[in-house]
Amino acid sequence: MKRVSQIILAVAALQTVSCSSGRQETGSEEDILVSVGDSSLYLRDVERQIPFGLVPEDSIEMFRSIVDNWVESRTLQEVAKENVVDLERIDRLVEEYRNRLIVEEYVRKMGDSAPADVSQDEIHAYYRQFGDSMMLEQPLVKGIFIRTSERDPELDNIRKWIASGSAEDIDNLEKRGLREATGYEYFSDRWVEWDAIGRQIPLRVENPDSFLTDNPDIETTHAGWVYLLHVTDFVASGNPMPEDYALRHISEILSDRRKGEYLKKLKRSIYNNAIKQGKLRKGSYDLFQP
Repeated sequence: MKRVSQIILAVAALQTVSCSSGRQETGSEEDILVSVGDSSLYLRDVERQIPFGLVPEDSIEMFRSIVDNWVESRTLQEVAKENVVDLERIDRLVEEYRNRLIVEEYVRKMGDSAPADVSQDEIHAYYRQFGDSMMLEQPLVKGIFIRTSERDPELDNIRKWIASGSAEDIDNLEKRGLREATGYEYFSDRWVEWDAIGRQIPLRVENPDSFLTDNPDIETTHAGWVYLLHVTDFVASGNPMPEDYALRHISEILSDRRKGEYLKKLKRSIYNNAIKQGKLRKGSYDLFQP
């Protein structure tokens, strides 16, 4: 135990004082911290996992955690091996999991190479056909958001510029009103989901639809900061998606569909090749069903 304590202190000192020293690459019996069965944990193995620059207390805590976790894992493995009778089943499950990972990686790589470009004509055609059924699950907003200091000398002007929203006032805002600001977003030209804006404002909003209907201009203060939001347009949840917002989603839908069709054709081709090579033999089951 005394030896382990000395090693822990040595590691802490190494991390905080001797950052430029090299790491030990070979170990001796004296460097073994603990052994379980045929496995041994060396000082260098633990040292490599501890970042340089930690304070001694953190180094010691991390050191102990690494050693304890290693001992727990190896000890339980030894006990489990002695008490689990059906090791063949475990080996089979491991092999099946390995094969599944191989297949998933292959499919992912082939999916990435699939031709996923979708034309604008296809996207607009999809919206004309299905746009009315593409409903919003949360409100969409357009507007201007800024977070600035309560002591901002331009605060009154910022309120006026945001409320106006004219090109001239936005120019004034961006040239003169952002010196004290730590957050600013102009999105009057595009739809943004309410959650993306709402989580930046320290207000608890139970019903965003009702709240936005009654509050096109929002101002609140917290911990020395002023949060200002001017909503220039708003679509409540449950309504069809505006076309310019829906187009992004449609592009993803059609791209995923095209990728799925590509993978389906690829699978059919692999099946056919396997049949020709005698690796796959058809029975009563239709491998090529839709």
